[in-house]
Parts: sequence; structure tokens; C-alpha cells
Amino acid sequence: GKSGLKQVAELCLQKSHYLAEKLSSISGVSLEFSKPFFKEFVIKSRIPAQEIVDRLAENKIFAGVPLSNYYNNMDNCLLVAVTEKRTKAEMDRFINEIEVIML
Repeated sequence: GKSGLKQVAELCLQKSHYLAEKLSSISGVSLEFSKPFFKEFVIKSRIPAQEIVDRLAENKIFAGVPLSNYYNNMDNCLLVAVTEKRTKAEMDRFINEIEVIML
């Protein structure tokens, strides 16, 4: 119902901002845009986004969408989406995997 929809939206917002904050604190990773966002955001890394996607896929993690597939000059940009279904443990695993890649 009405309150359930609000709760789902709040979870998406909280979880996406948690993940964005943690990812952007990793050396070599930053948020590409400073505008407000709901559940999708773009990170920029010092390595190509496709490399991140490929390496995380080896661990059965869908990292996001490399924006170089759609836009010029965005080779190192990755679109990340977070829904209410993602657990903190899943997000923390994602963060840890990105940290390893950025070493």
C-alpha cells in the first residue's frame, strides 16, 4: 500500500547513499556527478569500468553498466543501481571487491 511504497523508496535511497559514500571513499574511485540521486549513481575509477565489471563477474557480482558502451569519454565510469533488496552484507562485499581491484 501507500506506506509500503514509501518504505521501499526510503530503503532504496538509504542503501544507494550508503554504497555511494563507501565507494567514493576508496582511493581511485569518486562520484562522477554531484547532483542528488535516488537509487542510481555513477562512479569514476582510475581503471576502465569494463574491467571492474569483468573482474566482479568472476565472483558472481553484477557491478553495473559501463557507460563507455553508450557515451564517449566515459571509459572509467560505471552506473551503479541499488534497490531495496540489496543487503548490507552484499553491499559490503561489493565495496571490498572494489577495494581489492583498486589496490
